[in-house]
Amino acid sequence: MISFHEYEESEQEQLIELLTSEHWPFHGQEQPTAESVEALIDKGFFSGAGVKTFFVRREEKAIGLLRLFDLEDPTALFDIRMKGLERREGYGFLAVKWLTSYTFVNYPDVIRIEGHTRADNIGMRKLFHKCDYVKEAYHRKAWPQAGKWFDSVGYAMLREDFENGTVTPVIDDIPF
Repeated sequence: MISFHEYEESEQEQLIELLTSEHWPFHGQEQPTAESVEALIDKGFFSGAGVKTFFVRREEKAIGLLRLFDLEDPTALFDIRMKGLERREGYGFLAVKWLTSYTFVNYPDVIRIEGHTRADNIGMRKLFHKCDYVKEAYHRKAWPQAGKWFDSVGYAMLREDFENGTVTPVIDDIPF
């Protein structure tokens, strides 16, 4: 079973350890350094106004991270990272479902939650779909990483779909 624990400033070393001990192939910085993570912490990237970060834990061991941001906006965004050995074990599904519920229950002004991934991150794209997020956007050469440009894909969950247990597809029959 997994649990979720909100990041506290006193856990800075645990956050740095988690982010620097893994290779994150589909994130802007694939191999973060302690210095780069400390700089993000100092900028309020993981906590502060409009931002919540949660450790995903299995048996008290951090196996992943959820970052929820833009909470002051009607459209919140999230990022998920699962350690390599924990991927494809169903933990990402449980984490996204939990985060979706957490957001809509605790932030009544949020009307939608978005997530974005590289187009070639098939695992994450499947996860969005499995969690009933709807593909809404395809952005060509919009994701810079390691000196290259990748296509990205945007997914979202609407509050009313969450509350009604429905999935509302995008309908756009205009050919331009």
